[in-house]
Amino acid sequence: MDVLVIDVGGSSVKLWHTGHQEHRKFESGKNLSPDSMVAQARETAKDWNYEALALGLPCRVSSGRPVEDPQNLGPGWMGFNFAAAFERPMRIMNDACLQALGSYDGGRMLFLSLGTAVGSAFIADRLVLSLDMGRLRLGESRVFELLGDSGYENLGPKKWQKVVLDLIPGMKHAVMADYVVLGGGNAKEIEELPDGVRRGHNRTVVEGGRRLWEELSDPAATQIQEWLIL
Repeated sequence: MDVLVIDVGGSSVKLWHTGHQEHRKFESGKNLSPDSMVAQARETAKDWNYEALALGLPCRVSSGRPVEDPQNLGPGWMGFNFAAAFERPMRIMNDACLQALGSYDGGRMLFLSLGTAVGSAFIADRLVLSLDMGRLRLGESRVFELLGDSGYENLGPKKWQKVVLDLIPGMKHAVMADYVVLGGGNAKEIEELPDGVRRGHNRTVVEGGRRLWEELSDPAATQIQEWLIL
């Protein structure tokens, strides 16, 4: 199945395709509405053929629907009919969950996305759980204020990296994870990773989109009926 995977972030919207190596993108931001996102995505991917879409949104998603508007985007995302707008079947996940799904290698995995804010997700066996570890407090600050883009700019690369490496072990132990995967645009800024932590890649979202469609739809996979997404 050819799947168009759309990863909506606070600063850009990235488009990937399961049959192509390249990715394309356009700017995001607080004025981006779902109508505008759909129009720009369709134009950007107009020469790609695809049968279905996987959409990652930076907000809470329940039963395949956004249940709140993303904090760093414009309004109108709740209740929007994305499948009708794209005229294709659509499956939606929290953006961190979609990247985590593509990064998963078994066991208990904590995924942290270091970008505009801090996305987080946890997978154990076939349970995909959306987290909001960015809301945790560390002293006077929230974790997303320290580890997101604003923290990187305020602290500088060295201090920011130290805070990241100081916080990861506690997060890993809190959810009893076997390993941690760091994704997002700022993950590449970390020079040395501790044991049990590996760097992800934005392209893992493509594998997440493929798994969201093909593994859930494969009748031969009778041992596990479907991913449970909360």
